[in-house]
Amino acid sequence: MINKPSDISVSIVTFNNIYIIEKRLIELLNIFKLSKVSKVFIVDNASTDGTADFIKNIAQRDKLIEPILLNENRGFGFGHNQAIALSNSKYHLIMNLDATPKTNETISKMVEYMNQNYDINLLSPLVRFPDGSIQFLTRNEPTVFDLGIRFMGSKWFPKRQNKFVHRSDGYDHKQIIRNATGSFMLFRLKVLQEIGGFDERYFLYMEDTDITKSINQNGKAIFSPDFEIVHEWQRRNHSASGAKLMLKSMIKYFNKWGWKLW
Repeated sequence: MINKPSDISVSIVTFNNIYIIEKRLIELLNIFKLSKVSKVFIVDNASTDGTADFIKNIAQRDKLIEPILLNENRGFGFGHNQAIALSNSKYHLIMNLDATPKTNETISKMVEYMNQNYDINLLSPLVRFPDGSIQFLTRNEPTVFDLGIRFMGSKWFPKRQNKFVHRSDGYDHKQIIRNATGSFMLFRLKVLQEIGGFDERYFLYMEDTDITKSINQNGKAIFSPDFEIVHEWQRRNHSASGAKLMLKSMIKYFNKWGWKLW
């Protein structure tokens, strides 16, 4: 347990990431230290490729890292919740291992912005691909139709799909976001803990949509293009197993919040 509150803690969930984790952590730890991050929780979801051993070793060398090594994989949200429960910071950053703040000041500037805007409980940045193009992640709250046509591919109902991701009006100004990406989410920790963190019924997918809705019922979730990250976006739902997980999560989401068809 962290006993003294600080401005920001971070959690990253890993699973069989031995092939990239060393390179990524070397880069990210430098940014975290410049951003005055107090603790980086690396939560391993029972990896079988040596990732857990690597995390233990690097934590012995760098006290910024707090390893949480789980003996079973219960999903993205469950993993992050272990860190959320231990943290005593003012803000908590949920991020993926393949996400990188665009500058060394990105995190600290996001914290400063939230310090000045007390009604914001979730801040979501502009997300770019490594080539600089925008990832269209300023999404509407989903309907069954919207998620269904996205499964079918980009050629189906393109106007509706563009509207779903606010392709024409969602990336050049601050706005409330209804469906933020879990690749990089800065939360006001007190509120995050009050709502119980992530809903652990989702193993993977829709947990970020779900928590954005919960946050908007307890303040505001805001997208701002003033802050940028680069994300490699390794999308498992292009596989059959990923699509099956997505479908299960969709059913859980609509069972929870209501089946909005259109």
